[in-house]
Amino acid sequence: MPVDLHAEAFFTADHAVVESGKLYVNGGFWSRLNFPSFPVVHNFAVCVVLHIPWRAHNQLHAFAVSFEDADGQLTTNRLEGQFQTAKAADMRTGDYSVVPIAIGVNGFVLQRAGDYAAVLQVDRTEVSRWRFRAVQVVRAPGSAPGGAGSGPAAIPDPPTE
Repeated sequence: MPVDLHAEAFFTADHAVVESGKLYVNGGFWSRLNFPSFPVVHNFAVCVVLHIPWRAHNQLHAFAVSFEDADGQLTTNRLEGQFQTAKAADMRTGDYSVVPIAIGVNGFVLQRAGDYAAVLQVDRTEVSRWRFRAVQVVRAPGSAPGGAGSGPAAIPDPPTE
């Protein structure tokens, strides 16, 4: 497959949906997850925006997202689908289209801390990869609870009398 059919974007998010041809993302582009212990089950979304060149319109294409664990081995999680884009009436010869895709990943098991990767294939060719790290964090007694993500810890309310 020529490289002109490619991923404009491929990343993880807390939540994502496609509506009216647009990708709506909450908590996107994270690359670090913090958990107090492992294994852990985590829900998130995978976001894809594909660049479809003129020559690839009106063809059925397959995509797949697989995941590599901290050892670089494929996990049992695999997301697959197909898409086909038509040429819009106002397109000129040579115009491209973009195809946004949002996929919910529910019940993803991270067995242990380490580096993971989501791998995107289109028509059986790898077109992008998103790496993320799962980190075991140890809370100090009395500190705010931590969770997924890498944002700041919650600031407690001042004591009341």
